[in-house]
Amino acid sequence: MNLLVVADHVDPLVYSSGIKDRFRDIDMVLGAGDLDIPYYEFIVSSLNKPLYFIFGNHNLKNMAFFRPSSAETFSGQLYQPDSRFKGFGSVCVDGKVIRIKKHNLILAGLGGSRRYNNGEHQFTEYQMFFRILRLIPRLTMNRIFHGRWLDILLTHAPPEGIHDQEDPCHRGFRVFLWFMRYFKPQYLLHGHVHLYNRNAKRCTAYKETTVINAYDHVVIDRERGMKENSFVVNQAEHDFARARQKAWMESLKNIVNPEAGELLSFHDIKKILKPDKETYLGMQSVDISRIVGSEDRYQDFSRQFFPKREHLRQRWMSIDRAHLTNVILPPIKLLKIGEMYFVRDGNHRVSVALSQGVQAIDAEVVELTAHVKVEKDATREDILKAVLAFERQRVLTETGLDNIIPVETIEFTSPGRWHELLNHIEGHKYFMNLEREEEIPFPEAARSWYSNLYVPVIEIIRKENFLNRFPRRTEADLYMWMIKHWHSLKEKYGQEYPLDKAAAEYAAAHGKSFMSRAAKRLTGLFRKRR
Repeated sequence: MNLLVVADHVDPLVYSSGIKDRFRDIDMVLGAGDLDIPYYEFIVSSLNKPLYFIFGNHNLKNMAFFRPSSAETFSGQLYQPDSRFKGFGSVCVDGKVIRIKKHNLILAGLGGSRRYNNGEHQFTEYQMFFRILRLIPRLTMNRIFHGRWLDILLTHAPPEGIHDQEDPCHRGFRVFLWFMRYFKPQYLLHGHVHLYNRNAKRCTAYKETTVINAYDHVVIDRERGMKENSFVVNQAEHDFARARQKAWMESLKNIVNPEAGELLSFHDIKKILKPDKETYLGMQSVDISRIVGSEDRYQDFSRQFFPKREHLRQRWMSIDRAHLTNVILPPIKLLKIGEMYFVRDGNHRVSVALSQGVQAIDAEVVELTAHVKVEKDATREDILKAVLAFERQRVLTETGLDNIIPVETIEFTSPGRWHELLNHIEGHKYFMNLEREEEIPFPEAARSWYSNLYVPVIEIIRKENFLNRFPRRTEADLYMWMIKHWHSLKEKYGQEYPLDKAAAEYAAAHGKSFMSRAAKRLTGLFRKRR
């Protein structure tokens, strides 16, 4: 038997066109107070299930129930407070004990709150105790004829010390603790205490009774207990499965170029761009499509921020449940470089927002200023090319090197190499100056470096086909590495150590054969499939 229990707040998950699909397995509805009659009427007419309700402590002065003569039903007709429910519709069980034969359920109701002002339906501890005393004859009959006092006590206020608060309005009733100890209901269902914190405790065991705060709504399986908002949980599971499938489809689409389906690593981009200034931009609304990477979680999500790993399930679903129940989450934190944004904190929130079709998200932004302009859709390769072009142009502009030596064939795949090349020329110039009295001009030193160092190394690389061992690298890359290796060997074995031998040793030690590259590629593919 499934119960839908509502209290205190018009829940958009209940008050919606999808209520029939969402709660199709419900057998009965219970109302724990502080809800308007039209809301109850909507639930009853939509689900075509009986509703049993009590009153809270708000919005009561205009309700006919609290007039001496009569009470107002959902249909606008009048009935006496002691009237009993017959057929389909709704029943007020406030101050009553009833047995619902169809479901063999004994239900008692005690509405109202602790007295804190002169409002309607507020009671002191003694007044609530006397209300309970009036229920005892009927409870006793149930004990005699049905073997139990009752199954469910429906209240508005909580018991003292369970889900209540310190302010006078939201304190619980101590007498409810006595009631549970003596009459042993299976459930005490209450409202009154609003759960603004989605992590606040909703369910507590006391003796033989399960106490549940029904704020917004809860679904309870009478035999198994409270379902964690069954629709929301099921929807979150469905959403995660769908997002994982989209991540897989994205990886399949980019199987030829896997990098196109990956998030950018903030640390990689920072290392490439070398930003030199940080500025706090404060709170902003950011277009989610401009978020292209992450500081730490770039391997866990696809380029479209779909979850790639199963271990993300619980956190992702928790965020999705918050989204589904309109819980306001704190803003994410972003790092901005150019037109690109990287997530510092809030990767799961971005993933859920994108999966739910959200266009913009609130974020706390810190901007890092770089000299190279990059577009929001740039890949890591695009950024790298832009940085390499920027560095090359800066060096050529500052030194005029392109008018001194042929630089057309000098290409690098890593940033910083052009400035390292200038250091090589300056180092070569230093040793040339040791043999001359006059300072050697930079153009002469550059031509000498090119002819006596750079060209000989490139010739060795071409002759021995060393570049085949270093895929996606250039001759200039190998020159840098081999010269550095050669200098370390000269320091160890003497200045006469052969250049060609040093180059061959470096290629043998750090290069990769075709078979080793193929084996690594196959291993990588199998790992991704797992």
